[in-house]
Amino acid sequence: MTNETDKKITDKNLFNYTSSGYAFIKKENNSDDCLDIFNVYGSDGVLLAGFENEDTALAAIIQSGLEPTSLH
Repeated sequence: MTNETDKKITDKNLFNYTSSGYAFIKKENNSDDCLDIFNVYGSDGVLLAGFENEDTALAAIIQSGLEPTSLH
C-alpha cells in the first residue's frame, strides 16, 4: 500500500529514496536523439536519475551519500 509521502518524491530527495547505500551507472542510448545517457540505478534496480555524462552521474551518486559500485 502506498502512502501520500511515497507519492511526493522530489528531485532533491530522489536519491534518498533508495533502500540501500549503493548505486551503479549504466550507459544507455536514447533512441529519440541518438545520444548516450548515463542512468543511475539503486542496487535494487530502480532508476534514480539520468545524466549527460558519466562524470556528472558519478558526482551525483557521491554527493547524495551513496556508494558507487561496479557490476563488472
